[in-house]
Amino acid sequence: MPEMLLFVDRKSESLRLENAILNRQSLMICGPAGIGKTTLVTRVIAGLPAGLAGRCLEVRGAKDLRDLLQQLILRLYEAKDPNLRRELHSLGVSALSLAAWLKKLSSSRMKGILYCALERGDCRVFLDHLPPVTKTVAKVVKELFWMRNTPVFLCIRDDAEQRIDRLSRFFYWGDGERLTLQPLPSDAAAKLLQACVARFQLPTLDLADFQADALDLSRNVPGAIVKMCALAADPRYRCGSRIKTKSVYLDYLVDGYHHRTARAISGDNLSRQH
Repeated sequence: MPEMLLFVDRKSESLRLENAILNRQSLMICGPAGIGKTTLVTRVIAGLPAGLAGRCLEVRGAKDLRDLLQQLILRLYEAKDPNLRRELHSLGVSALSLAAWLKKLSSSRMKGILYCALERGDCRVFLDHLPPVTKTVAKVVKELFWMRNTPVFLCIRDDAEQRIDRLSRFFYWGDGERLTLQPLPSDAAAKLLQACVARFQLPTLDLADFQADALDLSRNVPGAIVKMCALAADPRYRCGSRIKTKSVYLDYLVDGYHHRTARAISGDNLSRQH
């Protein structure tokens, strides 16, 4: 969802995630694309006390295992973790040289540095848009919360329920470690739509058909509502003062299809290796 982070409802989900963070309990946050997983995490972290929020390490869109490890170490350094900084400074690694230095390290060496720092600290790790969940990536995730006492919060698309069940079994997680986001209730979806209409400056247009159709086509998925309103702000989707809702929806679907296809091509290798 866009950076403006339009957010409605989700009070119970926010409370559950906040409690998991405070109690150091790992959690898998599931739901289809656009349901609001990333937005939920961002909003809850923003509402935490500054000291705790600063120890929440967010990694999004890691390409592979090496990129995941590099990003985690960089986030830990940015969080001013004293254990990591002390070790790196003893090796002559500064903020300016850290990224280049990490690129030269093997994955095993990066894991050693990361594990050593985390097991002596008090951090929470948030992984969003993971790389293909190979066995090696999954083992790192499991190592963090089982062996290094570092809670991990995974944002996972549940368009393949078998994949979610497979990951849960691999991590030894049950229903207690799963938070599934559902589409918004009708009143909350309508409230979000009105907020989007105002945010994207649509009130001057003829919205009678658009608002009803947007709610129907989005199926109350918040990301779909936001993205359709963002597209509707583009003059290319207008005929006079009317919005070409079908064109908006089709282009929203095409954009989502490209993202899904890219992930499908990359594959989920955990099932092949475990």
